[in-house]
Amino acid sequence: MRGYEGRGEVIIGIIGTGLMGSSLAKCLVNKGYRVIVYNRSRWKAEKLREQLGVKVADNPKELLDQTKIAIAFISGDNALYDIVFGDNGASMANNGSILVNASTVTPMASLRVYRYLKRHGINYVEAPVYGSISEAMECKLLSIVAGEESVYRNIYCLLKDYSSKIYYVGEIPKASVIKLALNNIGLALPALLAESLLLLGAWNTDPELFREIAGNLWFGKAIERYWNRIMGERLPRFKVWMAGKDYWYVAQSLKEKRLPSNLCEALSSMYMQAAVHGYMDKDYPLIARYYIELTKRQMK
Repeated sequence: MRGYEGRGEVIIGIIGTGLMGSSLAKCLVNKGYRVIVYNRSRWKAEKLREQLGVKVADNPKELLDQTKIAIAFISGDNALYDIVFGDNGASMANNGSILVNASTVTPMASLRVYRYLKRHGINYVEAPVYGSISEAMECKLLSIVAGEESVYRNIYCLLKDYSSKIYYVGEIPKASVIKLALNNIGLALPALLAESLLLLGAWNTDPELFREIAGNLWFGKAIERYWNRIMGERLPRFKVWMAGKDYWYVAQSLKEKRLPSNLCEALSSMYMQAAVHGYMDKDYPLIARYYIELTKRQMK
């Protein structure tokens, strides 16, 4: 793809048409690309066809055979295995096809898929992203890329078209590891804030007083960043259950190397507890709302 001029001649596949995949499809269509999509729940792909005029593929093999390059935005390890190893999966596509995995998965899953696809003549690149729906639609994602350098160079122009910044970090699974390490920090504050609000409520202490005092401390800006998202409600940028899943992935990745995973297991449990009590698809900072409500129920 190096040096291409007419994007309208380039067909890009998107596997997974959830919040991120559908948003990226809008970005690429607006950039002038021709787009073909696949989703396990076909109605989601058909809805995008009606909105954007994209083509819909019946399976990952068909999609890759028609495009040569597919970007996957899927929910995790099992979904990745399904699109690679399942019937008419990506591993059956024509030699030289490129699967760009933009999702958050464990390094173990990414390595397994990379090695398997390589034996079948399919190129695999990790390219997990930072950013959410608005950044995807505006083509301003931050991309962390790992894989064979020659394949990276081949897709660089595409990555540049939907990324505000690109970090090439070397061999697989370094991008997956870095993404999980970043999420391990970035997703922690709402959970910590949730427990602080639980403590305040349990001892009948004004949360606004806590907020005011915190504003004088180094972490005050971080708390303020989430405060309105907790007290209000908006469309999710990242869902509660996915935060729980990512912490579970951190734990499993540490256990794979026989290392302790105490904190990430606890954080996964906190998010999953909120998820199973009605918060599964809510914006992840709303985990704090769940614990505020829990306090109120306990104090009655």
